[in-house]
Amino acid sequence: MTNTKKHFLTSTIGVIALAFSFAAQAENDLEGGWIVSSWENLGDESVAEPQSGIFVFTSTNYAIMFVNTKEVRPEYDADAGMTDAEKMASYDSLTANAGGYEIDGNTFTTFAYVAKDNNYMAGFPENGTEYEFERDGEMLTITSKTFPQGFTVILERVEGEDGPWETE
Repeated sequence: MTNTKKHFLTSTIGVIALAFSFAAQAENDLEGGWIVSSWENLGDESVAEPQSGIFVFTSTNYAIMFVNTKEVRPEYDADAGMTDAEKMASYDSLTANAGGYEIDGNTFTTFAYVAKDNNYMAGFPENGTEYEFERDGEMLTITSKTFPQGFTVILERVEGEDGPWETE
């Protein structure tokens, strides 16, 4: 075999290996930024126009924050500050945690490294929470498998878009 043929063959194999490498690094179905579109079974009710919420997944990490009630979070008198009752209502109506996750088929398990709930966070890394998911284009459905009350959240992808927070 001539040196030219060897060089061509080596280059071709290198390009093919690089292509497979990029394909292996392609995003999984969870990756991206997602906003809450609707909830099912949140407090035994469905919420078609939910409060704000965002789920962000990288290839191995996640961060979520969402209002976990259907009621609008009340504003408070900024000049007077928040009362203890207003602080509790604000705190109780928000879910926030972040950490790592693992995927197995259409199931993923999160491990909260940091969380609003001290007890949940204190369990790291054994605080795994399991979910089932299904992606349909720019929509992602996540169903809790761990929580006894259960819930399903429908998310809409905003990765690469301006999202609802865009100001002009």
